[in-house]
Amino acid sequence: MIDKSRYIKEVEIEEKDKVIIIALPKYFYIGNIVEVEQTWDQVLKKEPTVIGFNCQNLEFIDSSAIGTLVKFFNTSVKNSIEMYVFGLSSELIKIFETTKINRIMSVIEKDEFYKKFIR
Repeated sequence: MIDKSRYIKEVEIEEKDKVIIIALPKYFYIGNIVEVEQTWDQVLKKEPTVIGFNCQNLEFIDSSAIGTLVKFFNTSVKNSIEMYVFGLSSELIKIFETTKINRIMSVIEKDEFYKKFIR
């Protein structure tokens, strides 16, 4: 039996003016999508202009979680919010390239995101 408690970690939020960073947990999969979606809903209520997903700690993402990111991207476009994904490991970059998710959303380096939006 899988110990699911090791997969679930509270999603962290960092705010600076109208820029919000959502730090994804180590494992982003069907088992914790609801938690991430709830965080997304809370963030949208703050009417940000930019949302960044910090993937620095992310080690695993499943197809359900990738679909959730696409859903978030579509919502951000409808709400005129710039959405970025940053801090991806080389393995996750390969997944993003294979699924072509990097063609629809902005994938940048963490330093570039902070330089552009946090300073």
